Amino acid sequence: MRELAKACSMSAGALYHYFGSKEEILYSIINSATSQQASSMENCADELATANPTTALVEVMKRFYEWHEDNQDVTLFAYQETKNLPGNAEQSIFDSEARILTVFEKLLARGVEQGEFDIDDPRLIAHDIVVLGHAWALRRWHLRKHWTFRAYVKEQTDAILRAVTIDDRTAVANLQRKESSQ
Repeated sequence: MRELAKACSMSAGALYHYFGSKEEILYSIINSATSQQASSMENCADELATANPTTALVEVMKRFYEWHEDNQDVTLFAYQETKNLPGNAEQSIFDSEARILTVFEKLLARGVEQGEFDIDDPRLIAHDIVVLGHAWALRRWHLRKHWTFRAYVKEQTDAILRAVTIDDRTAVANLQRKESSQ
């Protein structure tokens, strides 16, 4: 806390006025980021509520991955430090993550209902999407040697579409046509 107070050009007492412990600072940083990300994903899904499920899924995945590209250090920090939070603070972080999973689960379930997707358990695919987004931030040191960010997003998006669509060739071809027309 003394080092942090010094870095902030304030006394340790002044810092303790705002935060009672290191854990409170960790929680504030991680909770703010995960809450903002969850809200951003929910807003994106709301904006795409009338789009077909494939288009909506691709766009929400893109924005989710872009968030992790723009906030790589926050993602890594959250993975490293959430374990140091007290149980109730840790649960709050997990609740924000659950909101993000719900966005993807609902999109996938809508795709099943509308006959675009053929999957048994949208929850598992939702987790796959989230882990792939986190992977860019967590393994950037290696992934960047082989793929640009855009190439990574395209490869992962195509893989998810192949896994969920009834006719994967059609879904990937439609997406490629859309991308080339933009």
